[in-house]
Amino acid sequence: MTTREAENASPQDRMQQSMDRARITARVDVADDQSTLRVVLLGGSRLPFLHFSSADEATTWLENAGIRATADTDEDDNVVLHLPADTVDTVRELLTADYLRAEDAADALQHALHQAGITLATVTVETPDALFVEIADSDNLATGVNLGVLLGADDIAQGLELHRPKGMRKLASRLHLVLTGAVGRGVAVRAEPGCEHRDDRLLIDLHADQAPRLADRITPPASASNTGSGAGVLPQAASPINVITAG
Repeated sequence: MTTREAENASPQDRMQQSMDRARITARVDVADDQSTLRVVLLGGSRLPFLHFSSADEATTWLENAGIRATADTDEDDNVVLHLPADTVDTVRELLTADYLRAEDAADALQHALHQAGITLATVTVETPDALFVEIADSDNLATGVNLGVLLGADDIAQGLELHRPKGMRKLASRLHLVLTGAVGRGVAVRAEPGCEHRDDRLLIDLHADQAPRLADRITPPASASNTGSGAGVLPQAASPINVITAG
């Protein structure tokens, strides 16, 4: 959706689109009296109250947030938030803003990884503060090796037998050091050997605010075109990192 489309969207559409983007399962309707929105909560994932099927908990959450709105259940026992027009934007912000920021960070990192050739990686949001990167690879974790090389660790796979679990674990240990140097502390990396029905995997946990740093590190500078000399600027390689001692 463009900025202009977002500005012109109805409160119902903006709420529904934000809920969908934040991956909160809900249906947004206009009440019969046309003065309130009905937000029907269809699942408990990512909601700020523990028991999504409890109207009492939803009511308590609204009251604690200082929002003059009500909650009850429909004929299918789904919790329904009844939001007067002047509360809709506040509730939308409280329900979705943190997850929207995390989803944007995950999408940006996913795009940067794919642009850098790390196409076997998937990035998902675990919590508003935590992202999960999975690299599944049938080629001796070559994709994980390539990520290390992108970050300057050209020797990250040196001496490792990546077809063996021990070699995979050492690669994870080395990549952990490289990622810590790139984005800071708090990163976790582990390797999971595959089987007949599943590829080998590298699993990376990082804070949501570390995702933009990692995306920046693996994204080459934009080539300069139409310069006076007609020559573009080649991307600068990351500074070499020696991680052999980590394994």
